[in-house]
Amino acid sequence: MYVRSRRRPMGSAMSPLLARSLFVALYTLYPLGCILQLGPDTGEDLPVLSIIGLLMVAASFLAFAVLAGSSFQRQAQEQDAKLDERELAQRNRAAYGAFSLLAGLVALALLYMNLRLDFVDQFPLWAPTTPEHWNALFWGAIMLGLTLPAAFLAWEKEPPFED
Repeated sequence: MYVRSRRRPMGSAMSPLLARSLFVALYTLYPLGCILQLGPDTGEDLPVLSIIGLLMVAASFLAFAVLAGSSFQRQAQEQDAKLDERELAQRNRAAYGAFSLLAGLVALALLYMNLRLDFVDQFPLWAPTTPEHWNALFWGAIMLGLTLPAAFLAWEKEPPFED
């Protein structure tokens, strides 16, 4: 998902604080915006909540686009030959953490869907029913999968240099 710029072929240098803020915006605005936009009818407030949800989703896609050209995303997606040993080690740690988190989230989602089927008569738990619900889940999973290693890199502390 890394977008290479001709002016800055190694990714735009972005402060960790800005990158962390954009990742938080991406990971909170998208789900909240989808909930507001695709949630249950709330009567007369529906158009206002739907517009607010749409604006939140648009803001999350803007954060996604800005992060696509960042040095964190470059490091997470770059070929091995273009990274030094330190960057490779950081990327491998970030990829391992991102994979572990993503696998855990998938397992929790499958457990939720299974429990929903088991207790469908006792508890009215939500499940995706419309194409819009599935579309929102699909794009959320794509954005999460593409950006999670870079997010781990943004939160990683620099290891001390060893001689």
